[in-house]
Amino acid sequence: MASQKYNILYGRLSQEDERQRDDRQKESNSIHNQKLFLEQYAADHGFENTLFLADDGYSGTNFDHPAWKKIIEMVERDEVETIIVKDLSRLGREYLQVGQYTEIYFPEKGVRFIAVNDGVDSLVESSNDFNPIRNWANELHAKDTSKKVRAIKKMQAERGERLGGKPPYGYKKKDRDSKEIIPDEETAPIVRRIFDLCAAGRGPNQIARILTQEQVLNPTNQYYQATGAACTNLDTTRPYTWSGRTVAKILENKVYIGHTLNMKKTTLSYKNKKQIQKPESEQILVENTHEPLISMEIWEIVQDVREHKRRPPKHMEEPNLFSGLVYCADCGKYMVLCRTEKMREDQYYFRCSTYSKRGKIACSPHQIREADLKAIVLDDLRRVTHFARMKERQFAQYINQRNTAELRREINRLQRELDSMHRRYDELSALFKRLYEDNVLGRVSDEQFRMLSADYNAEQKNLSATIPAKEEQLEKLKASAANVDAFIEKAKRYTTIDELTPELLRLFIQRIEVGERSQKYSRSAGQSVKIVYRDIGRVDSPMQEGEHAPHITKQITDIEEIKRLLA
Repeated sequence: MASQKYNILYGRLSQEDERQRDDRQKESNSIHNQKLFLEQYAADHGFENTLFLADDGYSGTNFDHPAWKKIIEMVERDEVETIIVKDLSRLGREYLQVGQYTEIYFPEKGVRFIAVNDGVDSLVESSNDFNPIRNWANELHAKDTSKKVRAIKKMQAERGERLGGKPPYGYKKKDRDSKEIIPDEETAPIVRRIFDLCAAGRGPNQIARILTQEQVLNPTNQYYQATGAACTNLDTTRPYTWSGRTVAKILENKVYIGHTLNMKKTTLSYKNKKQIQKPESEQILVENTHEPLISMEIWEIVQDVREHKRRPPKHMEEPNLFSGLVYCADCGKYMVLCRTEKMREDQYYFRCSTYSKRGKIACSPHQIREADLKAIVLDDLRRVTHFARMKERQFAQYINQRNTAELRREINRLQRELDSMHRRYDELSALFKRLYEDNVLGRVSDEQFRMLSADYNAEQKNLSATIPAKEEQLEKLKASAANVDAFIEKAKRYTTIDELTPELLRLFIQRIEVGERSQKYSRSAGQSVKIVYRDIGRVDSPMQEGEHAPHITKQITDIEEIKRLLA
């Protein structure tokens, strides 16, 4: 039976070996040269019935390799006489696993093991004396190589280089060997359409259904047909089937605004190659590295739509036009759009979500018909944009004067809060230091120290989490100073506004606050609607030069009043 067994010649080469060695070492360790070397050794030493198996591109820090798995299966079937490798590092670089195979597993299975360059032969007992040291050195090399590779990758990421091989959908490589990407004439328009559909209120699943119905090749099949390379999850039997998950990934990918986001994933360790998602704070974003496919304006609209998106009822394919924009003026929570199959479209209405969930003890309905809200917003949007176009100087002067005072008050308030938090954080550090000294000197017992230090640590930990959030809020507030020029430019682009669209609403409007009627539950009592515009905040009713009007307040009584407002 022994003559029927194989003498296995095993070779392995990792990508790290190729990157970190010089050209001479790379050539020496290539799979081709390992095969020639081992076949020559087998011929010179009388090994017959040889079989060469190799793992090309697999790390030595684990044994999860196809060829090695096949060898172990053959060993278990008692089909292996000898395993021959060029040196111990070709077997692996994981100290414990290599030792377990060479010292325990192979002897138990009656398999002879030879590492040619290291002079190791399991039939010669003395040749194994230095194996633990060799294995330890090989593992140190793997650890050091991993550190170097990570450092190189981080340096490339900080320069804005793309670390992935396949260009994102919508782009292609500038040339075959370049890492630079440029828009793909075939797929870039599809990406733009996906963003336009989302800006118009469509969700990822709805967009996926539209693309599937229109027989648009999905990303994996498009790449396969263009390059011949198969991607993960490629299904050639359904080339036109899009999923909502694929669309969602496109909508949240910053590559489409010209940025490169690297270091999104990492491995558990140099031994365990399982990939894990890195926290956002550890990822590296480099802006303006390539040509964007969409504008920042569309990107912000889409992110806002997705943040506030709520799935429409199953019988309603059309999304809520005001999704994420309408809020209760009293409790501050969002308003829900109420609509059923039995209701006519002109009967749809908004209602406070707090009232819907907790009843009148928490809030009141603040009910307003969708048709009325559309009429109010359309009317005010027309008048404000008309005023911005026709009276640029007066419009800019008014907005800047009003926003400056309001903004300064809010910034000062937040800054005072932050200063107080920073002072308290420093006080806690000093208190903890004093407490520790008192404990060492015996003035405070260990039990008192544990109790007080736990309180101080808890408070300090809470401040550590709160301070960055407050600082971010303050920065956003400073950045939100009225950008009248941006608003005027948008107003000039839309000289005629015939109807409201989700994209138009989110382009101009940030928030709509609906007040309660002056007499609760009355259909004829007045009701206030306040509109907060992007870039400029709340706007008084458009005025003649020199006039100062009060904040926008609409009294909604009946449909005749709506008609009068629009007249």
